[in-house]
Amino acid sequence: MKFQVLLFAASALSTQLELVDSFSTSIGIGKVSFNAGIRSSSSSSLHMVGSAPSDSDFAKPRATADNQTVNANVYNIKLDQAAQLWTASVQESNNADRLAGVPFLDSKSKDYFVDDVPSLRVSRSGGMGIELLELAGGRDDGLGITIVEAVTPGGNAEKAGIIPGDSIAAVTVMESSSDGSGLKLVEETNSRVKGCECKDFDNTIDALANFPGDDAEEVYLDIKRIRRWPKVKVQVEYPPSQCAEGFNPVKQLEFFAGENLKRALQNRGIVLDDPGNPKCDFCGSNACYVSVYKGQKLLNPIGKTEKKLMEKNPNVRLSCKSTVGYNMQEGDIKVRVNLSQWSN
Repeated sequence: MKFQVLLFAASALSTQLELVDSFSTSIGIGKVSFNAGIRSSSSSSLHMVGSAPSDSDFAKPRATADNQTVNANVYNIKLDQAAQLWTASVQESNNADRLAGVPFLDSKSKDYFVDDVPSLRVSRSGGMGIELLELAGGRDDGLGITIVEAVTPGGNAEKAGIIPGDSIAAVTVMESSSDGSGLKLVEETNSRVKGCECKDFDNTIDALANFPGDDAEEVYLDIKRIRRWPKVKVQVEYPPSQCAEGFNPVKQLEFFAGENLKRALQNRGIVLDDPGNPKCDFCGSNACYVSVYKGQKLLNPIGKTEKKLMEKNPNVRLSCKSTVGYNMQEGDIKVRVNLSQWSN
């Protein structure tokens, strides 16, 4: 089944659930109300898949605010595309980000990634202005996938930065209390959090409507958003001395923003072999050095040690210490590999 819910203000301050067969019911919810219509569709279920290991050493683009930062919203995608990409995954073992066996929102395609948009402050005054669409559900354990189908133009959700295709991962309510009086008055602010990542329609509605309580004037929503993975076009040149007759020394490749340059080159079949060069102090390879003659700004800033090593060769970088598409940038890079072989 596919579900839709619209959060809006109404004088009746009630919840209406209107089914296609005209069955309806309502429950009071205090400050906001929901109008839900269920459209008949093929039955949906939540399919859990194990996380596949990446063929490179990155999880998703990591942005650090500086003058090279790109606004991540330029990589947002449309609702229809997001609805096709959302899935749920589980991990077999624990890591620093999540526990084994706990479902998390994921993308079906490696060309897109799930980004965190935390703590969007949404007022409940006058209604939140959100439509929800359940993509998967119907399980006894309440697991599912529910996303934002639409936001009311000019409404509170739109003002907070929520867009169609987003999925709500958690709802936080901030509550203030005071103790004592006069000069001994102490005010405290506490938070209550309810997670709703990978939850079905009913559980998501419960987190938005019932969990905050009647007195909560605003909530903070943690959002999961699917974005297109920014890519960098990389031209790689081999030294002519290493190329057999008829072999094209120029290769055209495409890397994901966030990939380590050395591993990305090796994963795509570039042979790094430069016995005439000294070994890299960091990775131990004698073919780590690359000459970047276009697109240096698309790499992460050079570190102090690397900068000192390259004082006489400002266009040379250590590929093992270089990240392409730094801060989610897209563009073109041109590099030469196996540098000591170019003079032979």
